[in-house]
Amino acid sequence: YRSFSSYLKEKFGCKVFRVSLDAGFSCPNRDGTLGYGGCAYCSPEGSWNREISRLKLNEQVEKGIERAEKRYGAQKFIAYFQAFTNTYAPVSELKEIYDRVLSMSDRFVGLAIGTRPDCIDDEKLKMISEYKTMGYDVWIEYGLQSSNEKTLELINRKHGIKVFDEAVLLTKKYEINVAVHVIIGLPGEGMEDVHNTANYVADLPIDGVKLHNLNIVKNTLMAKWYRERRITVLSLDEYANLAVDFLERIKADIIVQRLVAESSRDSLIAPKWSLDKSAVINYINKIFSERNSYQGRLYKQRGDEM
Repeated sequence: YRSFSSYLKEKFGCKVFRVSLDAGFSCPNRDGTLGYGGCAYCSPEGSWNREISRLKLNEQVEKGIERAEKRYGAQKFIAYFQAFTNTYAPVSELKEIYDRVLSMSDRFVGLAIGTRPDCIDDEKLKMISEYKTMGYDVWIEYGLQSSNEKTLELINRKHGIKVFDEAVLLTKKYEINVAVHVIIGLPGEGMEDVHNTANYVADLPIDGVKLHNLNIVKNTLMAKWYRERRITVLSLDEYANLAVDFLERIKADIIVQRLVAESSRDSLIAPKWSLDKSAVINYINKIFSERNSYQGRLYKQRGDEM
């Protein structure tokens, strides 16, 4: 499969690493605009760890760069606005925050913004696309999670597929890179649902995908369901096989930015195997070689079957 690290290495000629940031944004699914409590799997920390959230932005940048240099030998960096909905504010406020962070290091070469498809519009996209003209590698990451409308309702996403389609098409109008987040192992979903989501993603004009196993995290609705034995999590073998199924069905040039969900050790209830990221990636690679397969092997343009 086409990994994000190899894409970055090709583009920048060195090791590039994401610095994850919490800029203090909320989410319309938490503040009452669309609902309270957020998506069923999302913790009050918003897919990020509290340790970072408590730091000021400049401290988050310093610590993130320092850690990536020490641990991974990174030389350049992407400012990654990860926690909650990072376009959920007026344009002027967003621009001020993005500018401030990017000015903190001359080694930032990219900007990645995690958000919801219902929190984007022309004005915001026009502003974000300006960073491209400044030479930054710009990504907007949208949470899809599943292409099954029933699942989206169950997990309390508070948006449907139509909104997602519109957001992706609008973003591509501004020639901004789009990455899509998908969760494998959502309640009530089986192999067919994963294949359907993969086929749906394969037909979108996107540039990247992030696959996550379903992690059950403390203080979430899913944690309650898990305690009540209403839901289960996948084994490593089940997840890895479904992840390979997914990757076989998408275009070969889509960049795979993530293959395992990341939660902090103290917040993760299950599955514990997801804490060992490299073991999960190795297992996925093993299945690819056992199947003698590769990303895009089963990709069919929907028009091909006519």
